[in-house]
Amino acid sequence: MDKDKAVSLLTHFSEIKKRLIRISIIVISSTIVSFIFYQPISKFVQKPALDALVKISPDIPATLVFLDVFEGWSAIARLSVLVGFSISFPYIMFELVMFLRPGLTKSERTYIYSLIPGGTLLFFLGVAFAYYILIPPAVYFLFSFGSDIATPTPRIGSYIALMSSLVFWMGVIFEIPIIMFLLAKAGLLKSSWVSKKRVWNILFGFVLGAIITPTFDPVTQTLAALPAIFLFELGLLLVKITERSRKKYR
Repeated sequence: MDKDKAVSLLTHFSEIKKRLIRISIIVISSTIVSFIFYQPISKFVQKPALDALVKISPDIPATLVFLDVFEGWSAIARLSVLVGFSISFPYIMFELVMFLRPGLTKSERTYIYSLIPGGTLLFFLGVAFAYYILIPPAVYFLFSFGSDIATPTPRIGSYIALMSSLVFWMGVIFEIPIIMFLLAKAGLLKSSWVSKKRVWNILFGFVLGAIITPTFDPVTQTLAALPAIFLFELGLLLVKITERSRKKYR
């Protein structure tokens, strides 16, 4: 019996290894393609920063600078990895679903297949929320703070690092319902327990907002916190649906 378990465990590790290799190939390939087209991607990414600089100093040409020899290269590389990962995300979700599929019943597979479009949609909604809603007020606050005593000339490396962090973590935060769904499917999360912890969700959302945003601006932190609170409630709904479907098919 122990030998069978050991063989089964080795088989799972082997499958995980193969899937991670395939994911790595896709991510690296997407990163290389993103690096080739870094100029239009960079212009798109810099737009919130340039718009903020125009509002702060309309008479001064808006531009980002780099001061170190490798700063421009590292900023482009970081941006390419972020875009490459984002492009690869649907395939990552596909590999996750295919890994979970063999151990599920026919009815459960119906739900798990929805993770590919659902998880992908939520991730890109998080990315879009970060770019269009969260980043503009954040960079405006950071650039305008102290602009009355000095002209802001942001470094491209710092800005790309900030941009990458906000975009990535908002994408991850928008996966909260999917994570809760998977935990409920595995029997590790109960709606009764989640409902009891509901009161802590608001505090958790604002703590999370404070962690991922580099500003002390309460508006920006609130903008980051509200999606986490809403997505927790959506995740709770999915947990309840999971429990109802499990009772139905018993």
